[in-house]
Order: sequence, then C-alpha cells, then structure tokens
Amino acid sequence: MSTVSIVKCDNYDFENVYNNLKKAMEETTLPKISGKKILIKPNILSDVPPELSVSTHPMVLKALIKILKEKGAKKLYVGDSPAIHPPKFKAKKSGIYQICEEEENVEWVNFHKDTVKKNLPFVHRKIALTKIIDKVDFSISLSKCKTHELMYTTGAIKNMFGLVPGFNKSKQHVYNPSRKGFAKFICGLFSVSKTEYAIMDAIVAMEGAGPGNGTPRKVGLLLASNDALALDISQAIIMGYNPLDIPIIKFAIKKKLTPTKKIENIEYSNLNANDLIIKDYKRISNKNLSKKRLPPEFLKDPCIKCKKCIEICPANALSLDNKRIKINEKKCIKCYCCHEVCPANAIKINK
Repeated sequence: MSTVSIVKCDNYDFENVYNNLKKAMEETTLPKISGKKILIKPNILSDVPPELSVSTHPMVLKALIKILKEKGAKKLYVGDSPAIHPPKFKAKKSGIYQICEEEENVEWVNFHKDTVKKNLPFVHRKIALTKIIDKVDFSISLSKCKTHELMYTTGAIKNMFGLVPGFNKSKQHVYNPSRKGFAKFICGLFSVSKTEYAIMDAIVAMEGAGPGNGTPRKVGLLLASNDALALDISQAIIMGYNPLDIPIIKFAIKKKLTPTKKIENIEYSNLNANDLIIKDYKRISNKNLSKKRLPPEFLKDPCIKCKKCIEICPANALSLDNKRIKINEKKCIKCYCCHEVCPANAIKINK
C-alpha cells in the first residue's frame, strides 16, 4: 500500500521546514537509510534565486540532508543537470550548491563527468545517464510543485529526467514528440532511476506558465511518500486536475510502474489531498486532450536576445533574424523547451 504524508508548512525558516519534513517522513514507510549511499535529486530547472519558485528551495534540501544524516546515511550525493548550463554547472544562484559543499559537507555531483548507458523499457532505447546512479543504493526525488506547459504538471517522476546530462535532454523530445510518447520515455527513465522515496516542496509552488515562467503561489505544504506516483497523483489533485488526465500518471498506472494501481487506494497519513484542492489554481488547460498543439509565439519587446531558446531547440527550428527570434513552424515539434529556458518571459504558449 502506498502512503502519502502531507503536512502544513507556511514558510522556509529552516527549523520550521526541518520539523515539518521530519513529521511527514515519519508517517510513511522509509527505505533503510542507515549505512546506505543515497542520491538526492532536487529540481533545478535553471539556476535562479529561490524566491522565483523555479527550483527546490535550498532549506528543504538542507532539512532532508540533516534527517538522512541523523538516520545514519553512509554517504549523500546531490546533483542535477539543467539543459542549458555548462558541463561544470554548480547551482550557486539557487543556494543549493552552498548547502551541499559549504554547509553540510555533502558532495555535489557533476552529472556530465561520468555517464553510463541504460536500456529504457517502454521506449526500448539506450540513453546516457549520470554514472552516480550505479554508485548509490537508491535515489530520493526532491521535486518542486509546478505546472508544466507540455506535461501539465511536473513532479517526482519527471524530476528524475535531470539524470540525463545537459543538452541530451532536449533531444529526447525529437524521439518522443507527443505527450503520450514523452510520458512513456519519462516512465522508462524513472524505472531505472532507483527512486525509492519522494518529497515535494509545495510551500511556495508555481502556477500558470510553468515550469520556468509561471508565478509563485503560496500553497504551504510539504509532501512525502514511499511511492513517487502516489505523490504525483496527490499533487495533481491539489492543483485541481483529474490525475488520469496527466499523461505520466496515466501511463505509470497502466504499466504498474509503482505499487499504486488505483488512485482511490492511496492512504493519507496526515492531510488528505482531496481536502486540499485549490479551485483557483492557474492550471495548464487540458480540456481538449486531443487538440493539436500550437507552436510557441515569440514576443519582440520582452526578448533580450540571449539565444537560449535557439541553443535548446532540439529540432533546430529557431534562428535570430534582424534582432528577432524566427521560428520555422514546419520544423517545430511543439516541445516547448524554448519556453522552459527563456529568462525573460518572452515566449507565449497559445492554447
């Protein structure tokens, strides 16, 4: 049986986060931690200040590290690999690197340095992942509660996409251009990620045009579970979605990716997600799931011509022409990677 523990947590004061996260974790079935090597995988979409709610807040990471040390973890590693950052990326603006290397003496892992090829089920293809996955006993997905223009939500399962180093991530959208196909890929990746526990930072979440250009939304919750799928279902419910409308959730249930076989079988040890639905949460519309996706629209005035959208585009559909971003709509695969990485909110996704 999968258990999700949801507790209230109103701010990022460290002691407050630590006490509430510890309470949440104690109300679930934890994997054996003593003597284990563990990878903590936060969500770092881009290295920006924590108040933007783009990434997992550093105080949630710090609290988790303290709890795992208290429980006798042998070795802790922390890492992520945002798509547009250099191979020697260190998450300094987000404050996560400092928590690891300067405050907690936990190793920050360069996911680019050593990789290993893994066969993924469901899509039947090999992909290069960070080799640290073979050095640890298990992983913990430390995700951020956010909307997502392509997949509607991004949670504990999709968070493990960060195990794929850098620009290799955007290429996967070429191989898996549909929402259904990308959900298959993410679930295949998750199945080899060794994820045995999941935590979600929903103290301040993101609504609207997530995962990178949405708006911070005070939710005041921490979620923890021994089942990442159950945690993602809980997030979807709180946001006001039908969980089965989320492609990753639907595919994961179909393929029995985790112990959660039916949504109604999830047990809640503290607060119940069904009692926490935020009716006015600004969701990504999925009213017509069969509707053809439209290409992104590039806005002239906010654009700072940083060319990050051009760098990330897996279909090579973008160029800078006369100081404006030009899109070749015949090439565009509507993956919205450009929207994710735009630092100026200069890209609009039309419904």
